[in-house]
Amino acid sequence: MNKKFWELYKGDPAKQKVIEMFNPRDVEDQFLNCQKIIDYAVNWKGEPLEKSFNLTYDLLDCNLIFSDLLPKEDESWTREKYARLVEEYELRDYEQDEEGNVRFYYDDKAVFLPPKEYRAKASFMQSLSLWLYYHYDFFKPMLLPHRFDIIQQNCDTLGIEIPPIPNSKDYRAYLMYYYDICEVWDRFQKENGLSDEEFCACLYDFATMYREEPSDDELPTPTNVWLTGASGKGDFGLLDKADNIKEHFWACNERTKRGDIVIIYCTSPRSYIHSIWRAKSGGIFNPFDYYHCRTTVCDGIIIPPISFNDLKADEYFSQVPIVRRNLQGVNGIDLTAKDYAELQRMIKEKGGNIEGLPKLFDANGLEFEEIGDGKEKDVEEKILIPALKMLGYDETDWVRQLKLKKGRTESEIPDFVFFPHGDKHFETAPFIIEAKLDMSSVLERRRAFSQCRSYAQSLHASLMGICDKEELIIYEISKDGSWNYTNPIFEKKWKAIFGDNTIGADLKKIIGKENIKAKLM
Repeated sequence: MNKKFWELYKGDPAKQKVIEMFNPRDVEDQFLNCQKIIDYAVNWKGEPLEKSFNLTYDLLDCNLIFSDLLPKEDESWTREKYARLVEEYELRDYEQDEEGNVRFYYDDKAVFLPPKEYRAKASFMQSLSLWLYYHYDFFKPMLLPHRFDIIQQNCDTLGIEIPPIPNSKDYRAYLMYYYDICEVWDRFQKENGLSDEEFCACLYDFATMYREEPSDDELPTPTNVWLTGASGKGDFGLLDKADNIKEHFWACNERTKRGDIVIIYCTSPRSYIHSIWRAKSGGIFNPFDYYHCRTTVCDGIIIPPISFNDLKADEYFSQVPIVRRNLQGVNGIDLTAKDYAELQRMIKEKGGNIEGLPKLFDANGLEFEEIGDGKEKDVEEKILIPALKMLGYDETDWVRQLKLKKGRTESEIPDFVFFPHGDKHFETAPFIIEAKLDMSSVLERRRAFSQCRSYAQSLHASLMGICDKEELIIYEISKDGSWNYTNPIFEKKWKAIFGDNTIGADLKKIIGKENIKAKLM
């Protein structure tokens, strides 16, 4: 955290109002104050939030719901106490008389958030966290529930290393993850002498100002085609305005890449493929969202409706697995290049124009060795090293599995360290690469990034790369000394690198041998 910039921030009268907005003490109307916070969040470019805040907040504002689940006055929160809260609290319908007395209903229909509905509770975290923030010092608000990547990026900017997202399908684990994050945030707040409101302004506003935004350059050539669903009048009404929508968030597969093609199918009562979009961002994993993975879509093109019955009657699509399953579980289905070509055929048969539709990258004739279900070493030997030699390197230019001295032990071992040097233990190196077998999961990619970043920081590297059997991603250290996970300077499939001389030339400008050696000067 840059203390000089932070002091300048606090001295700005406009930012003083932002800090005060987060003040949890002596608030006359917590609900209205939360409304201000959520409305202001629109300015953080995190997500197109609704102007109206979740109206179930006023239920949380009633201590009766938590009366037996909260610590006593002389007790503090523990992870065990918090676990009991998230396991047992429920939300039920109630009425309030003119004097403010509350009466809860106890029939079966009254409970709209049962105790064990962990998935719904996880998506309710924004409301719960705000209630906890206003009542207890330890807890912090978890805003931007559809864009947890913004939280991660802002923490990276401030130098806060939050725990990795649990690798679990258990939604209770995500509820507990909030407590673990609060522990890290609380420690950062105390170490930097911040008040509660200063910490929140620092995380959600100050860090956003100094975070590098991904460029809005032309989207890369699509690699994948995804089929996802839409339901309800809200979704349908939005899709029908595709021509006027700059971007929107949509449920997707976590392996979605920036530039990918997203085909949206409207479920019943429409039951037809409605439009084709582009992924403006990669898959964003959100532990505090009902749909765990979303992407930003843009450039929507409405096509002639292709109904479910059309797909079932088509000779080709009638054999496609998702159609044979009656489009059950449609969100985030990976379609093949052949599927997409056949869909364009059907669009053309319906009288639609396919010329303006996004085109997939043509990988025909490219020569690079497929790894399949191989080993991590295969990625290094059969893909990465041939590519490095193409970039001008000799095998004497890098060290593999270099042991780094940390205290009295040698624990950190980067896969490829280029031109390491130092008096005793190779204290510095300009460039490193960490190789994995498969980073298609957004969680695995984030872990690879965090691991490589740790190595890069130890070696004071200015460039680092992560790769797997499919792609290579290069990052450069930012001006403030941080690594921006969402803004790599290079990200391409190996097929493109091996098969396109232009892409190879671009990569050589970034990590070619002579350019890396120049960083030693």
